Amino acid sequence: MDISLILKQGLIYSLLLSVSLFLMILVSPRLMLQDYPKEIQRLVPPKTKKEKLGTFTYGLPFLLTFIFYPLLLGLYYAIQYQLKFQDIMLFVWGLMMFFNVWDMIVIDWLVVCVITPKFLIVPGTEGNKGYKNYLFHFIAFLKGTLITFALSLIISVVIKYLLM
Repeated sequence: MDISLILKQGLIYSLLLSVSLFLMILVSPRLMLQDYPKEIQRLVPPKTKKEKLGTFTYGLPFLLTFIFYPLLLGLYYAIQYQLKFQDIMLFVWGLMMFFNVWDMIVIDWLVVCVITPKFLIVPGTEGNKGYKNYLFHFIAFLKGTLITFALSLIISVVIKYLLM
C-alpha cells in the first residue's frame, strides 16, 4: 500500500469532514454542545428538542461521510489493487487516523484553541478557559484512536465480505 495514497485521500477525507463540521457549527454551535468541554456545557442549558433534531439532521452528512468514504474508497482500492485484508485494514485505518490527527491539530488545537473564532463560541460562554483546553482535545484524540481502530476493523471486514 502506497502511503502517499493514504495521505492524499486522508486530506480529501479530512477536508470533507471539516466542511461538514464547520457548517453545523455555523448553523449553531449548540448543535455540537456534546463535544465541548464540560466547563462550557455547564454554563448553558441542555439542548432543546429542536437542537437535538438539528444535531441529527446536520450531523447525518458528517456521519455518512465518516463511514462511507473509507468504505467505498477501501472497496475501490481493494478491487483495483487486489489488496489483502491487512492492506485494506491499513488503508482504512490510515485514512481514518489522518482525520483523527487533523481533527486534533487543525480543528481543535489551531482553530478552537488558538484562533477561537466567534462562530464557534456557544452564546453565554464567551471568554471561558475551556476553549483553550488542549488536554481535553488530546483526550478526545485518544478516544478517537480507539474508535478509529474499531471502525476500521469493522469497515475492513465489510469490504472483505463484499469481495467474497
